[in-house]
Amino acid sequence: MKKIFFAALFAAVLIQAPSYCMAGAGVSGGGKNGADTDYSIAYVNDFSGECEIRRSGGDFSEAVQDLYVPLYEGDTVSTDPDSSMEVIFDDATVVKLDPDSRLLIKDLKGKNSSKTGLELLKGRLMAVVKKLLGKEEFTVKTKMAMAAVKGTEFIVQAGDDSSIGVYNGAVEVSGLDMNGNVLHRVVLKKGEETTIVKYMHGPGRITELGSGFIARYREIGDLREKIEYMRSMRGSGKIKKYKIERRLKRIEALKKMRKMDPEKFNSLSAGDRALADEIIKEEPYLDAEKDTEKNNDEQSGRDARLKAMLEKHKQQSNDAQ
Repeated sequence: MKKIFFAALFAAVLIQAPSYCMAGAGVSGGGKNGADTDYSIAYVNDFSGECEIRRSGGDFSEAVQDLYVPLYEGDTVSTDPDSSMEVIFDDATVVKLDPDSRLLIKDLKGKNSSKTGLELLKGRLMAVVKKLLGKEEFTVKTKMAMAAVKGTEFIVQAGDDSSIGVYNGAVEVSGLDMNGNVLHRVVLKKGEETTIVKYMHGPGRITELGSGFIARYREIGDLREKIEYMRSMRGSGKIKKYKIERRLKRIEALKKMRKMDPEKFNSLSAGDRALADEIIKEEPYLDAEKDTEKNNDEQSGRDARLKAMLEKHKQQSNDAQ
């Protein structure tokens, strides 16, 4: 992967607007057609180290340099051996990609489809998936297996063998032949795992979660808390405020590094220092957006109180009659 040193940290705090500021910093975090990530189905929620996105049909990968970069069908995301990435789907499902992993987004739920389909090309991912309704589908495919989910918490590992472990809920695991055709199926329940061994294709014996899966239970808990909080923010209409606050925290960390460790800051390349300065300049725009959201919240609160008073007065009038 292209080495970008501190650029991932710096550019992670860039905002979507104004667009000329992003162009000046050499960052293309807006995705296809400059889409508004508040309304994208999938986006990069967090990352550490050096991660990349290869757009559908593209010949080259671009470094992940921003939060909330939108993702689309056919895009491939990948992580370096010392990196990780979180992808959020519709603010209701989170997938964490482990170091040295690559994930293809094959299908995304939309107007004409109720299916989200991922293909883990290598490495490992863990996921917390919302409870699916009706015809909704969420699947993770590897070279050896297909995991079909109905609202659960699980880990999938791809390689010569494919392993699946379930922390909560249930996952239907199917072995695949060399042409991708489904062979034998099993259903894993809470606390169970199985492995599809190369050349055997069918799922192996179902066993209790081994130490490798159990050791990561706390990570699953952290992901669960994060996605539940984001669901509540979306439900209360405060998701934009939450995202703005996250960006401001990253800017504050960068300013602190520049002030408290100038030797480290000045050791950066001229380009990285310039990029850091451009990012810090975005703080007033974010503060203004934060104030706008605060004012909107206050107005909504006043409107709600007024409505409640009118309803109470109306009820008292009815009772008096």
